[in-house]
Order: sequence, then structure tokens, then C-alpha cells
Amino acid sequence: MWFTRKKIRNEGQLGIEIGPEGIALARVIRTPGEAAQLLDCEFRAAAPDQQAAALKALVADLGLAGLPVNLVLHPATYQMLLLDSPDIPAEELRDAMRWRIKELISEPLDQVVVDAFALPTDAYRGRSRMAYCAVLGKANMLRWDELMRQAGLVLSSIDVTEMAFRNLGLLAGAEGMNVAVLRLRSSEGLICVQHGADLYMARRIEHGLEQAGQEFSTVTLEIQRSLDYFESQLGKGYINRLLLLPMKRDGATALQALGSGLAVKLQALDLRELFVDQPAADLDEPQQAYCIAAVGAALREESR
Repeated sequence: MWFTRKKIRNEGQLGIEIGPEGIALARVIRTPGEAAQLLDCEFRAAAPDQQAAALKALVADLGLAGLPVNLVLHPATYQMLLLDSPDIPAEELRDAMRWRIKELISEPLDQVVVDAFALPTDAYRGRSRMAYCAVLGKANMLRWDELMRQAGLVLSSIDVTEMAFRNLGLLAGAEGMNVAVLRLRSSEGLICVQHGADLYMARRIEHGLEQAGQEFSTVTLEIQRSLDYFESQLGKGYINRLLLLPMKRDGATALQALGSGLAVKLQALDLRELFVDQPAADLDEPQQAYCIAAVGAALREESR
């Protein structure tokens, strides 16, 4: 999404997420005919005013200077809107959607950056086409570009969380089937449904772990309604796999409680199973939870 610059050298791609708690970094290298390798996967806690120094130190410690970065936006830093899409070429969609959101956002258009991607043509059973539109403050994008430059990195692209999770689903086996990826956090969650590399649905779950406590019935109902909506409205059939992303806490409890109440079998996605090499083998679930979006960002493929 947004922009792409030419990659500098073939030593893998970095995925980075900058959030309120700190910086997550992952490096993945792909070799044709071989499984993807996770070479680096780290999270460093840092307050916002310390993140520039923390990223610079992290890059120096790992010897990553000069590598291209796909920055994945933290969910708190952008808006995602689902809107009617005009029937125009993909390269014209961004400009067309920019004017459509004018009345839907509080910031002036000249202070935001907009990107969009249309849902597949077979979604919504022949009704009007739809597109997801992501809106990011321009000042934030410029700040992150400068932060990467100061750390010795090259910001090659920017993605949203939904697309990073799509990349994880694809690596986990979404080719030729419907796969849903579920993330639950303290205050909210996100469920994304894809068929192969095509993202068909991305819905926010309004109830998170704090609201659920030990009673997951409300969250379970919200997830099931999203799955039912996909199956009844988008015409792509049933969900074949539902993957729960790693959680910072209560992962085993959530897996058991949610799994018993959903019509689809819920499986835990574990980076130690997706990547059989180091450092994945040493990653516990909380570490995976902090880094999971960055790993998805590092899996970006330009051809996709």
C-alpha cells in the first residue's frame, strides 16, 4: 500500500511495527523453491519519545543497516473504511476514493494520505463493488520515514495490519481455501478472511480480553456473526480454517473458551510451526504476540 521503492540488496526484508509500547522487528528471507526463513524477530519496549534511539540501536545490534522496510501501521494510527467502489482500473482507485472520504474524516484532505484496494470481483454476489480505504495522517508518515532514515534503513513500503495478517494466512495455507485469521487484544480484536492471497473481509471485534474476563460468550458471538456474514453474504462458501494469532496473555484460556463456542474449529497459529528455523524456536507466545504484525509485514511479496 501507499508507496514502494526499489529494494537495496537481497538479504531479506524487514517488517517493523511501531506501537505505543515499543518497536517490533522481523526479518524474513525468501528463496525460490524453499521455505521462508525468519532470521530476526525482536521486540524492544520504548516510549514514543525514545523510539528513534531504540530503533537505531536495534538496527546496529543486528547489523541491518541499509535493508528495505515494510512498515506495518499499528491499528491505532489509521482508519479503515469499507466503501462503494467505482468500476475503474486499480491504479485510479486511490485518487477516486480520496474524494469519497472527504465527508467521512475530521482532518482536511491535504493533511492525510489515502490508499485503497478493491475487494475481489466475486465478492458480494454481483452487487456493487466495494473497496477498503485506509487513511493515515501525513505528518505521521513523514515522521516514520525520517525515523527509518535516521536508523539507517530504507522505507520501501507501508502496509496496514489487515494486509500483514493476510500474508500470515497465506503462509499458513490459505492457497485454494477460505482462511480466517483472528487477533484478540485487550480492548478489541480483528478478524480477516481470505481466499488465497485475496482479502475478502476485515472486521473489527469490538470486545477484547478486558471486557471478556473469563467469560468469552460475547466475544464468541461477535466472531461467529462475522463468520456467518462472510458465508452468507460474500458467496465464497464455508470457512475452512480459523487461526487464532498469538496473544500476550491468556492464550490457552481463550483458545479453549472460544473453540468450544464456535461452529468452525479454532486453531492456534504458532510461529514455531510456520518457521522451522531459528529464532522462531525460541519464541514464546507473548514474544510472538508482540512481533506477529511485523512478521506479517516482512512476508510482503511485491507480486501479490
